[in-house]
Amino acid sequence: MTTLATCRRCERLTDFRSDILARYPDYQKTPIGAWGAAASRMILVGLAPGLHGAARTGKAFVGDASGQFLFESLYECGLATSPDPEIARLVNLRITNAVKCLPPGNLPTTGEVSACREHLRADLFGMNGQRMRRNRVIICLGTLAHRAVYRCLEQPVQPFSHGASYAVRPHLHVLSCYHPSRLNVNTGRLTKRMLLDVLRRGIELAG
Repeated sequence: MTTLATCRRCERLTDFRSDILARYPDYQKTPIGAWGAAASRMILVGLAPGLHGAARTGKAFVGDASGQFLFESLYECGLATSPDPEIARLVNLRITNAVKCLPPGNLPTTGEVSACREHLRADLFGMNGQRMRRNRVIICLGTLAHRAVYRCLEQPVQPFSHGASYAVRPHLHVLSCYHPSRLNVNTGRLTKRMLLDVLRRGIELAG
């Protein structure tokens, strides 16, 4: 298995990261992994690092507008210690992305999502074992993350629907939510109330 820190499997993404570093030399020089305690019973899975978010800070959903919107709700639900993602600590929660490198135009190819599957599987490993005795919850933020998670778990891909939940294995639930992108928030496709409902449902399922 290729370690995340040394992964150069996707030539397009590796070249793009080099281009970004030439413009922003203080940004992250390696792919961005998960953060939050590995033993957490909930994990949020997004799409990919944002240019001035995770690609800068090294933490998924930290540093951009999507993260600010998300963390206000995480804090309200008790899943983060602050509504400010720059200083917050996660509470019984882990956050990652389906793709670990910033893609051009924020859109990874199908092949890039597949190539990153082993890294996503490593993020989920503590949650998808056969001997789990306590509930675990994966919340997929957006259609791409939804599909990537199901394929990573080697489960039939269920139709994406905001707020839908499926028990994919004993003690393992998958919830789906619209991505908290600026477009979705600004158009009202995802409201704070909608996001809070999904997060609270996740907490309920995690027990």
